[in-house]
Amino acid sequence: MADFKLEQVGNNTYFIPSPVNIGMYIQDDSVYLIDSGGDKDAGRKISKIIADRGWSLEMILNTHSNADHIGGNSYLQKKYDCRIGASEKEKPFIEFPEFEPAFLWGGYPPSKIENKFLMAPPSVVTDILYSDSELQPPGISVVDLPGHFIQMIGFKTPDDVFFLADSLFPENIIEKYHICYVFDVGRFLETLNYLKTYKAGLFIPSHGKKSDNIQQLAELNMNKVYEICKLLCEICRSPKSPDEIIASICAHYKLEMSSAQYVLMGSTIKSYIGYLQKQKKLAGIIADNLLKWVSI
Repeated sequence: MADFKLEQVGNNTYFIPSPVNIGMYIQDDSVYLIDSGGDKDAGRKISKIIADRGWSLEMILNTHSNADHIGGNSYLQKKYDCRIGASEKEKPFIEFPEFEPAFLWGGYPPSKIENKFLMAPPSVVTDILYSDSELQPPGISVVDLPGHFIQMIGFKTPDDVFFLADSLFPENIIEKYHICYVFDVGRFLETLNYLKTYKAGLFIPSHGKKSDNIQQLAELNMNKVYEICKLLCEICRSPKSPDEIIASICAHYKLEMSSAQYVLMGSTIKSYIGYLQKQKKLAGIIADNLLKWVSI
């Protein structure tokens, strides 16, 4: 992992550009950290930044419980005895990280997906954060950003810098993978639509570059969701099982998957199926003892 470099983006707001962007808000030399990176090494590098400036870590604000966002929690909490804040439904996944691979797999997971990419070390959530509230101190707003995971939230600092978590994805990731992980497709679209008109001085997504305008990127994410919905309905003109749908989508986009990517893809495709079924565009049937899906 490359060295972390701190970039100031407001009077008291900083972020660390990295594979998962990490936010910092400083009040009276106390750090409110927004996510903690993907692993213990990220935690160490964050700790060095804090120590070099004579700061102390007061609290980690987790946007959600995916391992690449909470991987440094355990190291930092043990070192600083800091608080950790998260939404109510993300808390169990942070405290019991084995839930994530089991949730994604839909049963007891095979060892290949019990890795740091999908399962971080456990840490203790001390504070439940509620959407549309404000953390006092230091005046950081908690913003509901549902769709990507169970109960994801974002944070806007008093400097008008909005940390967007995984509410949208950068163009290069969309072009490379096409299918980005989504738990609730309908709410993901609602969040993107909400962000198109949201006002902030600066937007920092967890993946990608900071920007003062995310309207075009939100549109790009929405259009990709619509594209996948259309493709899935075309694939299901004849009944298909989820695995057959996954194979067809991978062939269409020329994707090659690892075990972890297969699990994320499978969970996401099932979420699309659930969304399209509720939209009355797909129906489920049992054929040859398999649950298959067909376009209506």
